[in-house]
Amino acid sequence: MTQSGGRLWLLCISLVLVISGITLAKGGLYVDRHEGDTLHLIEIVRRMGLGQWPHLDFSTPLGLLNFLPISVFVGAGFGVGVSILLGQVLFVAILLPAIWWTCWSRVPGRAAYVVAGVSIVTCLAMIHGETDAHVSMSMHYNRWAWVLAALAVALAGLNPIDRSSAVADGVIIGAAMLFFILGKVTYGVAFAPALIVALVLRKAWRTFAIGVGVVAAGAILVTVLGGIEFWVTYVGDLLRVGGSDIRPRAGEDWASLVLAPRFLIPNLALVAGIVFLRKGDNPDLGLVLTLLAPAFLYVTYQNYGNDPKWLAILALLLWAGAATRRSRILALLSAALIAPSVANMAISPVRHFLLPETQYQSAFVEEPHTDFFTLSDRVGRVLERRPVQFDNTDFASLNGSAEQNNPIVFKGEAFPECVQTLGLFGVMQAIADDLSAFGVKADQSVFTADTFGSFWLFGDLKPGQGAAPWYYGDLTGYEDGSYVLFPTCPATPRAMRAIVKDLTPHEDNLREVRRTELYVLYEKI
Repeated sequence: MTQSGGRLWLLCISLVLVISGITLAKGGLYVDRHEGDTLHLIEIVRRMGLGQWPHLDFSTPLGLLNFLPISVFVGAGFGVGVSILLGQVLFVAILLPAIWWTCWSRVPGRAAYVVAGVSIVTCLAMIHGETDAHVSMSMHYNRWAWVLAALAVALAGLNPIDRSSAVADGVIIGAAMLFFILGKVTYGVAFAPALIVALVLRKAWRTFAIGVGVVAAGAILVTVLGGIEFWVTYVGDLLRVGGSDIRPRAGEDWASLVLAPRFLIPNLALVAGIVFLRKGDNPDLGLVLTLLAPAFLYVTYQNYGNDPKWLAILALLLWAGAATRRSRILALLSAALIAPSVANMAISPVRHFLLPETQYQSAFVEEPHTDFFTLSDRVGRVLERRPVQFDNTDFASLNGSAEQNNPIVFKGEAFPECVQTLGLFGVMQAIADDLSAFGVKADQSVFTADTFGSFWLFGDLKPGQGAAPWYYGDLTGYEDGSYVLFPTCPATPRAMRAIVKDLTPHEDNLREVRRTELYVLYEKI
């Protein structure tokens, strides 16, 4: 290791230690946004902590590598809040040699320190990006996947700087693709063509072979541990989500993603980068960037918030792949465009450390998981959104047409139009307590006609075999359920409506056994 390589490694280690120390110093995890997404994460890691497998034991389109670094700590007895934080530390610790090697072998000068720093910050951030000053661990796997995508693209598309190792390059690229396959498949589908073309253009055949070998070895290991059925059920979960219209997209539509003011300048920078590289700065890299462009936009389209993190990869390729003045100016512009998002992620651990603890409360009562906190106002304050119906005939014209008033009907009963917008944790705790008091036993599970049905996290109930932590379609978990619960005000009416459609053929096998202000409970007969 040369002196410059040593300094880079020292920076990486120091940055990880500092950020991790600040993050863990709080003694727990405090979030103030995205309770639903966080509940989804918590259910999955707690199920995996119990020894369950994604797809085999519960339905999800997300792969096990998104959650494995966290679930190992849950399984070891740590609280879920600290486990999420330790999972991020474990992930970056495993990835740190890859970050160091990529920056040392591909990025010239002091830019290597910047790229390494941004990669580490993105792995350890406590917000998904954008510029909202909040703390949320929602969609942590998207941040991790973007870092792996950047490392893989840099190693495949950029020529080495005075040092090379086909083994290191191949292992890192292969590990990135394996993470995509067993984590977030959309990244793999999007980035694979550009990575393959980049390696072919550089004639990096040994790197390519080693990368394929890593993917194959990982797939074989998972098959040995989970069986062929793992892959069958995984594909089934992906197809279920692909055919569902419960959540057709995570944010902006395609037209807005291309032409809206927020995205227009970044997209123009991407087009300019392709033109500059193809017109002489680096034609081969320009071809790779041409293939990366749809990948950038597609992944951004299907990620919540539509944060264009690909700008950081664009800046990296333009700075390290072409030494011309115009390409480097464009690289600086791209870096400036994504800088607010990076700054938000960099500041988020400090923001978390400074949060006023008196304004937060533990979301769970069961030890050791009392180390997860959310804003008290967002737990005990329940807000609902529903259309107003005026009795006074003078205002009847404001009640909406028959087409607009389209209630959900089950067993002849019309449920009022309503959306719960706040108080998810408080409502779920109250329902879980009431179910236990009513007599639902610990060995029974409850199928819920809504996006979330994680009542077992809040009370002495059983997680439903095959049930989905986040509803995407079909009656996953219904067969294992002893009861079916209809919230009087669902978090996602569209999900409830789809479930009712699928449940209607079974309605004669269900009888009402309890009715409260929060839910109606049916028992299977």
